[in-house]
Amino acid sequence: MQIPRWILVLMVAVAACLPGVAQTTANPVAGTRLPVASVGASEDAILHGGNARWSQVAAKRIALNRTPPLFDTDEPAALEISTADVRLLRAGGKLYVQLSWQDATRDTATLPAVPGTPPEQRFRKVPTEADDRFFDAAAVMVPASPGSPVNPSLQMGDPGHPVHIYYWNSTRGAMLVEAAGRGTTRRTGQSFPVDAAYQNRQWVVTLEMADQPAGTPLAFAIWNGSQQDRDGRKYFSVWYTLE
Repeated sequence: MQIPRWILVLMVAVAACLPGVAQTTANPVAGTRLPVASVGASEDAILHGGNARWSQVAAKRIALNRTPPLFDTDEPAALEISTADVRLLRAGGKLYVQLSWQDATRDTATLPAVPGTPPEQRFRKVPTEADDRFFDAAAVMVPASPGSPVNPSLQMGDPGHPVHIYYWNSTRGAMLVEAAGRGTTRRTGQSFPVDAAYQNRQWVVTLEMADQPAGTPLAFAIWNGSQQDRDGRKYFSVWYTLE
């Protein structure tokens, strides 16, 4: 008997919200392998060389799920972005991940620079005057220590299996963060090269990451600003495995 898609989505969403949930990696689920091409090209050619380089790389279409509402005041969000295409290249000791997805609106803005000190250390806390602003964003999550027999929890890792998150925001740019479970996300102060373009109702975002060995699990997330996505309210994938 075939299980309806909505039940599968609900099962994945609930699992992602349970602390410490991990999945074995010894036998990746069929269809979750990510092909990786190797090329001899410069960082600039890969990030800014246009579609000519990436059009020759096979795309893997991944399914995206919606997280449940975080608060009682959150309105349910429709599954407007049900899939994304992922392409991967290895070059110069780096892993390049290109995410592309259809989005009817380009949600971004120009904001003041982020203060250099954490909120709890600032002398004066200033409430935002733009609490109705939400932005498009994307992220790739990998284990902080590849090679573990189990995957970290999809919910920002877990204490025994921390993660690194390559996060890009259409307003703030790129930043590398780390986490070991829900509510533990911390900025490392590091950034990474990224190229992002919005055209014809589509985002194409290319991120440069530290190279990852074959068998490393990757998970993906997308935030849709027009749906008021932020923090844990987002689209997310299951774990996929690098070939």
